[in-house]
Amino acid sequence: MKILLQYLKPYKWLVLLTLVLAAFNTGFSMIDPIIFGKMIKVAFNYKQYKDVGNYSGFVRAVGWLLLMSISVAMVSRIAKAFQDYFFNVVTQKFGARVFTDGLKHAMKLPYHEFEDQRSGETLSILQKVETDTERFISNFINILFGVIIGILFVAIYAFNIHWSLPIVYFGGIILLTFITNLLSKRIKVIQKNIVAQTTSLAGTTTESLRNIELIKSLGLTNQEVNRLNKNTYKILSLELTKVKRIRSLSFVQGTFVNTLRQVILFLLMWLIYQEKMKPEEMVTMQFFSFFIFGPLQEIGNIILSYREAEASLNNFKTLMQKKPEPRPDHPKPISAISHLSFNSVSFKHKTAQQSAIHQISFEVKKGETIAFVGPSGAGKTTLVKLLVGLYRPQLGHIDYNGINEDDIDFDELRTQIGFVTQDTQLFSGTIKENLLFVNPEATDDDVLDALNKASCNNLLSRAEKGLDTMIGEGGLKLSGGEKQRLSIARSLLRQPDLLIFDEATSALDSLTEEEITRTIRNISAIGDQITIMIAHRLSTIMHADRIYVLEKGEIVETGTHQDLLSEKGLYYAMWRQQIGERKLVSQPAITESIS
Repeated sequence: MKILLQYLKPYKWLVLLTLVLAAFNTGFSMIDPIIFGKMIKVAFNYKQYKDVGNYSGFVRAVGWLLLMSISVAMVSRIAKAFQDYFFNVVTQKFGARVFTDGLKHAMKLPYHEFEDQRSGETLSILQKVETDTERFISNFINILFGVIIGILFVAIYAFNIHWSLPIVYFGGIILLTFITNLLSKRIKVIQKNIVAQTTSLAGTTTESLRNIELIKSLGLTNQEVNRLNKNTYKILSLELTKVKRIRSLSFVQGTFVNTLRQVILFLLMWLIYQEKMKPEEMVTMQFFSFFIFGPLQEIGNIILSYREAEASLNNFKTLMQKKPEPRPDHPKPISAISHLSFNSVSFKHKTAQQSAIHQISFEVKKGETIAFVGPSGAGKTTLVKLLVGLYRPQLGHIDYNGINEDDIDFDELRTQIGFVTQDTQLFSGTIKENLLFVNPEATDDDVLDALNKASCNNLLSRAEKGLDTMIGEGGLKLSGGEKQRLSIARSLLRQPDLLIFDEATSALDSLTEEEITRTIRNISAIGDQITIMIAHRLSTIMHADRIYVLEKGEIVETGTHQDLLSEKGLYYAMWRQQIGERKLVSQPAITESIS
């Protein structure tokens, strides 16, 4: 629970004020039974007033006691109101800080951490730690702390009556706490499993909802519901087991508390018999028993909330202990990217048997366009992730403007990168909001220019509200080609120094592909940036200055489109497969028309 204290430390004065108010609330509430005891005394002695006709004295005595009762109740309620206000301030600030710190740290984790888990799991961890700790803090301040103050108050009052009373009270409470803690240890193990299963279910559910189009299209709704329900029923089974433990705990607590109260009542009667206690004091002590032992029966729920908070805080601690993406202590400033080189770079995934790429070397300068092609599994996607720093080389090194990647702050570097991914990633919102995501300072004219370059004219023409048209979460209201074109426009809006196209035209029809290819070629011809293309369709990269052919993670061929065709190697085979014998014969004409 150290992490809980760590996050509460900045609000220690607010916490202290809340505890002081809780003490006032409880303390003044405990005065009321004493006043009631005094009322009992006046009631027993009413004949003393009646026999002498002192009615005004009786009314005055009762009136003062009632006034005192109203006063202490008023102070108690005022303290309670302020206590609740400051408690909510503390818990809201605590929850906001935990959530934002966790989210900030999660966003800084290396990319492979997100590859190894579902997106909803991190969110579930952050939400659980917020709700569970708030519940525990609430139980501690509103119940447990009040009981502690009440015990101290009763101990002082009871000691003035007889020394044995505090011993019985404290002894019974300590024994009850020991028994409860012993029985709750099994609940801790169950709660840990519940948190783990709930986190997993959150991730699985998020994944299913994100892929709802595939699920519904293939008629797999019932199958997916059944799959999710398996986890749900696992959690249900654990919850029912936890309920059984809690009910058993509550039964033991209730029986013990009731027995303890009877023991205390017998002791009180014995003290009256010994003439060491007055009847009105016994009434007051009985009220104190209700004040203390009533909330103590909730100690099971308090311990349960502690166990839940402990499990959630441990998950949060595990998240926060993960090392963020490496960043140099003294990063070297990097100007506009004008030169990029791979130097014998190799990388292997954790679970893979062989390297995804092996001994890759190449260089490219500003104004040049290079392309990487190859069959599936050749290492093209891994190469892209290395380019943008999502993966780091295990052997060799990558240099940007002659600076080793280990000496560069990648967050600074990435501001110069325009990235068009194979799997288009759009956000819920308008067309304009999706483009401004990468360049918030861009004007409407800049946005329209980028859309025009990406051949989005047809999309704009049917958009009801122009740039302010909603496209739905993940671009659900757009076709695959329209999503891709928006992604390209978003990349162009950034005016990057390094422009990367990862299968950028994979979802486009032939005519649109030609338009986009022409756009890419025109952008490359200006020479304002480095352009790197990853392609499956060879017709989109024919204009590249150099084409690198990958096979099993290695560069097996290098050259221009014409050079590679003349070698009649892997590139030639891929071209022949895509274009066909007929187009292959007329290749010179095709090449001439494109160039």
